[in-house]
Parts: sequence; structure tokens; C-alpha cells
Amino acid sequence: MSVNNPQLSKMLAIMRQQPGNAELALFLGARLEEAGNAEQAVALWSLGDDVGGFVRNVRNDSRATKEMQADSKLANGKICERLTKLHDQSIDDFERHSGERVPRIRRGIWCLTNNEEFEFADPLQKPVIFYVPELSVQPVWDGSQLQKLSPLVDGFSQVASEYSVAAEKLNLTEPYVPRSTPGREWLKLRGTLDWSALYLFKDSKPTENTQLFPETVKLFEQLDIVRVNQNPMEIFFSRLTPGAHIPPHFGLTNSRLTVHLPLTVPNNCAIRVKDREHCWTPGEPFAFDDSFEHEAWNRSEEDRVVLIFEIHHPALSPSECNAIEYCYAARDRWLNNRRKILGWD
Repeated sequence: MSVNNPQLSKMLAIMRQQPGNAELALFLGARLEEAGNAEQAVALWSLGDDVGGFVRNVRNDSRATKEMQADSKLANGKICERLTKLHDQSIDDFERHSGERVPRIRRGIWCLTNNEEFEFADPLQKPVIFYVPELSVQPVWDGSQLQKLSPLVDGFSQVASEYSVAAEKLNLTEPYVPRSTPGREWLKLRGTLDWSALYLFKDSKPTENTQLFPETVKLFEQLDIVRVNQNPMEIFFSRLTPGAHIPPHFGLTNSRLTVHLPLTVPNNCAIRVKDREHCWTPGEPFAFDDSFEHEAWNRSEEDRVVLIFEIHHPALSPSECNAIEYCYAARDRWLNNRRKILGWD
């Protein structure tokens, strides 16, 4: 889309060469909004906010100028308004094409960009991305509630055997907490292999490691897990080294359960979810709603290894699960299209 203002067009061209300049994105977005280029303004603000959340958060920074605070307040409101509208449109489209009504998902909340105030069902439940109201508030699900995972349980020895062979190869693992992760709580794990991951699927795409796990991949083909474009959203082996501690944090959504299939579990290793502490048993699945506060530790002298993947919350219907993934896909399309909206691609 073009901007019918030579000066703004020139500034956008400059901004294209400085995509990480959040302060410029805040200022220029406000000028685009004033000129009636609302869609471009939101796209630019959103791109600028990707850099540390400056664009939306500086509205609350007493050190910022009043002009910056005002622009930031405007940016935050317009981003929330646009993305809340996108959710409503996505549900309309889904219901029209599927013929299914999904009122509970329509009431779903994108926590970072919701246009109205909201509260979670539990003070220790704070999903970062998406929240479905009215789902059962159950932090932990034991093996007796996970009967649909029986093919994986039955094939546990194959999974363990393939991991044992792969674990001897170098450079297969990567830090689970990237070096760029913000927050002081991640300082000890940021960019290290103290908490590492060996991915089979990441961001809904298979990795080169899948060829080392043919039997494990076959087992997952029998399971109803979270998938995007037919691929598992995420499957990885999580290793926690001796002395490592994963600090208390919250996951992305309450619409999914995180499942652990433990492989290697020495003594003095555990996970806490809300107020429940759990010690893993090799071969026995353990699932939890990671929208609740949780942490894990390894106080032993050996590695702890679990296989991790995600399933849909059991209380959701197939139509509701499809609607959620439809909304995620619509949101991803908008995010991926921001540069095109600005005429940069």
C-alpha cells in the first residue's frame, strides 16, 4: 500500500533501512495515523514493538517525554483494536466456512493485545499469548487421563533406544533459552546447554534430526497432537544438566497441555506446577497446563531427559481446536504481511 505523502514516504524509506529503530517507528507511526494511513501505522508500530516492546510500553515510562507517552498510548490502543478485530473476523470466517459455532473460542483472549480488561480464572494462571475462558482449571493431568497416548507408551523402548544412539552424536542439541531472551530470571540459562533441546519438529517443521528417529516419528503419526499444516507443532527432547534450575514462569496458552514422556530421571529431580510437585517416572506420561506458574530442577549428579510435545486441552471439541488454529494462522498471516503493508516487500 502506498502513502500519499512525499515526506512520510521518504521517512518510511529511511525506516526500512533501520527496522530496529523502535523510537523512530513510534514517531513515524503516529504521523501515519494522523495522515489517515491507519493500517500502515499499526503495521509499523507492531514491527517496532517487536524490538523489546518499547513502542507500547514507553507510555508508562516516567522518563519519556509527554509526546512519546502520548504516541505510545495511541500505538497500544490501535494495535489492540486492530488485532482484537482480527480475532473477531477470524471467528466469523471460521464459522461461515465450517458451519460450526464456537462461542467459547470467540470469547478467547489474546493476552498481549486484548482490547478490554480481563481476569484469569486463577491468580497463578497467566498464559502469555492466548486464553480460553471457561476451560477447566486443572494444572496437572496424570497418566490415567491420557489413554490416547498409549501408542507412545507402548513404544517407549524404541524412543529411548533412538535417543540413546542420537545423544552420542555432537551438535544435535541447542540452548532451549536463546541468548536474546529478556528477563533477569533467565540469566543463568540464557544461551547455555544447561537446559538444551534436541528438536524433531520445531515451529511446525521437521528438523534434520528426524531421520535419526524413524520409529519415534511413526509413533507420533498415531497420536492426536497439536499440528500446524499437518506437521507436529513441536517435538523435542529436553535435557536438564546437574544443578540446573528452570525458574518459575508461565507458558503460552491454556488451550493446550504440555506432555512429558520421561526417559532419564535421576533422584532429586522434579517439576512444580502451581502448588503441586511431581517427580517423573521413566515411561509414564505426565501432562500439565503450562499457563499455570511452573518450574523444574535437577539436583542430582546426572542429566534429566524428557520428551516434550503438546496436545489440545481435552475439554475442547475438535471444532474448537480447529478454530483456535485458524485464528493463530490468521494472526501469523497478518504479522508476516506487515512489511508488505508498508510497501517494503
